[in-house]
Amino acid sequence: MGTEPLTSLKAGTGWIEVEVVAEADVILTFKGYAPVLEVKVIKSGLVKHLYIGAKSLATALEEMRRHNKNKFLGLRFRFKKESEEKMSPYIVEKIA
Repeated sequence: MGTEPLTSLKAGTGWIEVEVVAEADVILTFKGYAPVLEVKVIKSGLVKHLYIGAKSLATALEEMRRHNKNKFLGLRFRFKKESEEKMSPYIVEKIA
């Protein structure tokens, strides 16, 4: 990872398309360690951290990872929150 700390990617109800640029890592937060992926936002080219601890996000990512030789690197997908509620599940779709 680079020398500048990456900012986190916040999901809303609009689609965000990303490409994973590094394998999973952890970040120390005020709650302890949290799993993250380093992703490039396809529209802007910005590289950000995507927290991947949410069950709905992790379940979809695990299916894609298994079909990618057990690697996150190179996965391309889009995701959004189902609603504006804080605990709303993620909707995730693989993209080419």
